[in-house]
Amino acid sequence: MPRPESRPGTLRTATGNRPVHTLRHRSLKVAIWRNETDKGPMFNVNIVRSWRDKESGEWKDTQSIGYDDLMNVAALMYEAHAFISSLLAKNAESRARSSRQ
Repeated sequence: MPRPESRPGTLRTATGNRPVHTLRHRSLKVAIWRNETDKGPMFNVNIVRSWRDKESGEWKDTQSIGYDDLMNVAALMYEAHAFISSLLAKNAESRARSSRQ
């Protein structure tokens, strides 16, 4: 059975969009999505926990997070925040360069 991160179709929308970045820790997966708006890029974060169904053996995702995973979720959210912050800084730097030219 494939591991959760290698399952086909994982982390795609109906239109085929993919996240700009994915973070993983054990059974937890964080997807960072970028959406362009009139005011610049906006980022959203989704977190899921993968688990294997005992009857079918298939991997499934849930948004329910147990007590034992809470600190791991916090660490992943911190990493996601740092990643998005770096993207926003690069975007601001790029806009500043464009306006000087």
